[in-house]
Formats: sequence, structure tokens, C-alpha cells
Amino acid sequence: MFSTARKNAPCILFIDEIDAVGRKRGGRSFGGQSEQENTLNQLLVEMDGFNTQSGVVVLAATNRVDILDPALLRPGRFDRQIYVPAPDIKGR
Repeated sequence: MFSTARKNAPCILFIDEIDAVGRKRGGRSFGGQSEQENTLNQLLVEMDGFNTQSGVVVLAATNRVDILDPALLRPGRFDRQIYVPAPDIKGR
């Protein structure tokens, strides 16, 4: 997905429900990492490869910012948060 975004720049890459892969990593004593943790680690590596001149903007949405891994919210990754409240009756 990231290599396709780079090839098609300028573009916007939108990841919906990022909490599905971006959940806080836990210390497992079993030895191996879960698929979710491996996916999160790869996502972090890919995001570190972008810069402001890449022509790719990465956006994500979540209902659970409280469970996101802090590494996702570091500068250069998802470092800006915009809260979008539920619409009121009139807005629906």
C-alpha cells in the first residue's frame, strides 16, 4: 500500500479504524510477537520513510485514540489529532 502511494504521488492514504492494528503493544512472555504487533511495527517503519516532500499524506481514523500505541503519535507519524464529535439532531 505504501509503495503504491509513493508511485502515485501526490495522493492521500487513508487508514480507517487504525486501532485494529495500532493498539498498544503488550509485553508478551511467550517469545513471539502477534500478527497485530508485526503489522504495527511494519506500519511504523513505512511511516518513517515519508517526509514532507514525498507527496503522500497519511490520514487515519479511530474511535479509540486512548488505546493507540504511543509510537503512532510521535512527531512525523500521526502527530496531529482532530476530534470530530458525533453530529447533533440537526446535523443528522
